[in-house]
Amino acid sequence: MPPLAGATVYKKVVLIGDSQFELSWNPQFEFCFPAALANYYGRRADILNRGLSGYNSTWMRSQLDRIILELKHYDEDVVLLFILWLGTNDSCLEFTEHHVPVPEFEANVRTYVGEIKRNFANARILLVSPAPISKTGLAMSTMRTKGTDRTQAATKEYVDALLKYSDDENVVRKIDLFGELDAALKIAKFTVDGLHLNGSGYRVLFNLVKCTLDNWDSVRASDLEGVEPSWSEKAKKYRK
Repeated sequence: MPPLAGATVYKKVVLIGDSQFELSWNPQFEFCFPAALANYYGRRADILNRGLSGYNSTWMRSQLDRIILELKHYDEDVVLLFILWLGTNDSCLEFTEHHVPVPEFEANVRTYVGEIKRNFANARILLVSPAPISKTGLAMSTMRTKGTDRTQAATKEYVDALLKYSDDENVVRKIDLFGELDAALKIAKFTVDGLHLNGSGYRVLFNLVKCTLDNWDSVRASDLEGVEPSWSEKAKKYRK
């Protein structure tokens, strides 16, 4: 059913990425990123988590096409924000099926940003860098490769490629999650297995995202109109 004419509708915030986003709803974590973001945008926006575990930026193209079809029927001002978190799997070493060369990764990011801007003229885009890895954590994990398919240096190449992306700051902004967590030195305490974030890691991510949104006109929560008035306004009609 189409939205009520003239009514305020929930904006849409879309998370696009790999397992770092797909697993971020995990209720076993003490802190869930999408839930925190939903709380930030309470009564203003829906959080749509479209993360796909194991996907690299090349394989993600069909998911982006699906998301565009899913949201295209909304008015231009409804689709508020896309958060793209790509590169975690692209940065696997060359002998793996997940590897995507840096130039192809850069081209994919440019393509996705361009497609979002073309289809959702008023949407904003936030790019998140890959997180650092912990070789010790990976070696002790239950993951099949035990981290032999990854290096910190390779991950950093994709971080640098993402952070050098240049665009209108009013439309596209970037977050250096790698730098924030790498500065903490003991990256293992922010992951469950040396790669995937735990609740503490997602809290760091949320704080970075919130700081960015709070300083970004038109996407900060306080700039958005809430859906439906306070219950006290409704109650006034029944007091008469």
